[in-house]
Amino acid sequence: MAGIAASSVAGATVLNGTIANFDGDKDGVADDLNIARITFTVSAGTQVFFDSLVRESTGVDLNGDRHITGFDSYMMLFDAAGRTLTINDDAPGATADGSVHHFDAAIRWTFAQAGTYMVTIGQGTYFAHEALRGFEANRPYDAFIGNENFGAWRLTMTASGGTLSNVALDGVSVSEVPEPASLLLLGAGLAGVAAARRKRATRA
Repeated sequence: MAGIAASSVAGATVLNGTIANFDGDKDGVADDLNIARITFTVSAGTQVFFDSLVRESTGVDLNGDRHITGFDSYMMLFDAAGRTLTINDDAPGATADGSVHHFDAAIRWTFAQAGTYMVTIGQGTYFAHEALRGFEANRPYDAFIGNENFGAWRLTMTASGGTLSNVALDGVSVSEVPEPASLLLLGAGLAGVAAARRKRATRA
C-alpha cells in the first residue's frame, strides 16, 4: 500500500488543452480566441514551476496528440483578487517538459501566502481583463507551426517546498499525473495488493 500513498503526493500535474477560435462574445461569429484559465491552491511557501509546451518547431510530436502545431504562448499569473503577479512571453532554453523553443513560456513563482491562484495561457500578448474572462475578442488564431485551426498546449506544474492542489482547467477539476518513478511505485503497490489477495484466496 506504500506505493499508492506515495503516488498521491509525488509528481507534477500535467494539463493538456487547445486554443482555437469560438464565439466568446456571442455575436454569432466564431472569431474570438480562447485563453485557458487554470486555477489551483497552494500552501504558504510553495514554489511552482509552470512549464508550457506549445511550439513543436522541430516537426516532432512532443505532446503525443498526433498533430504538429505551434504558436507563440503568453502566460499570466493572478492572485485570488484578479491582480497580476507576473507575466512571461518567452522562456530561454529547453525546459523540463521537452520544450525546444523560447516561445514556450514558463514561470517560476514562490507563493508567500496560501490561497487560490490562476495561471493563464494564450497566444501572443493579451490584457489582464481578457485573461480573466477567458478570451480575446475578434482575434483569429495564428498558426506558427502546422496548418491546423487550433494550437495544442501542455502545461506542467511542478511544486516544491509546499503543496499544490485543487487544480482545475476552466472550472473542470484535473487529477494529478504522477512522474514515471511514482507510476512505478504505484504499480509495485498495486501488484503487492493483487498478490496478497491471491494468497488469501488460495488459503480459503
